[in-house]
Amino acid sequence: MITAAVMTVVAGTMTVLYLTKGSNSPNPISPVARASGPPPKSAAPSDPATAKPGTVKAAYAVRSKWKDGFNAEVTVTNLGSQPLMGWMVQLDLPKTVDVTSTWGATTQVLPGRLIMRSQAYNTYLEAGGAIRMGFEAKGDAAQPTSCSVNGSPC
Repeated sequence: MITAAVMTVVAGTMTVLYLTKGSNSPNPISPVARASGPPPKSAAPSDPATAKPGTVKAAYAVRSKWKDGFNAEVTVTNLGSQPLMGWMVQLDLPKTVDVTSTWGATTQVLPGRLIMRSQAYNTYLEAGGAIRMGFEAKGDAAQPTSCSVNGSPC
């Protein structure tokens, strides 16, 4: 029985590993498939900087608040009919908000600004698909003063 599977692509080589439960094998992680050569081309990848306006949106929601802080979730949704390869969300936050941790994205925290970029595992966003990421911060929970995704307004 397969309980977990992992696929990696490094330098054009794809390796698929699976972990089994109840196996008598001393090494529970075994290679399943390996392919060499150039990586397959996506049907219609998009560069975050050149994605058509209106084909991707981002939504911001405060999920919980407490005395000195809050956590918020950002959802990126591909509204287009083609897959999206890569995304970047930029939030301008009140200067009183201090981002202390993030998840689901590579982030850059600047005074009053949070930039969230796709990571290797979540860069592909299928047509109609959505990806969620978030952050925890000190300060009052407030809506961003501005928001952009791939250079277009959220």
